[in-house]
Amino acid sequence: MNAAAAAGLLHLIAAEPTLLPSAPEGAAGPDLTRRVRHGGHLCLGCGHPATATVIVNSPTAGPRWLDLCSDCWYTIRLANDTERPA
Repeated sequence: MNAAAAAGLLHLIAAEPTLLPSAPEGAAGPDLTRRVRHGGHLCLGCGHPATATVIVNSPTAGPRWLDLCSDCWYTIRLANDTERPA
């Protein structure tokens, strides 16, 4: 995934958070670890097995899982940091 694709993915998630699976209210660190450890989730960016997950707190759809592989996680983080207003 390149930076432009990552920025596009961030915009898509913001516009359509229901594309992500629901996460339980109050999910925290142990829940993230459990989700990654049990596996079976694919990276939203590239489709490879997910090795990381975060919770996206959508004001309209509630908490959502965002499953990513390590490479896409890194690229998404960079794109997210770049997109913040100065």
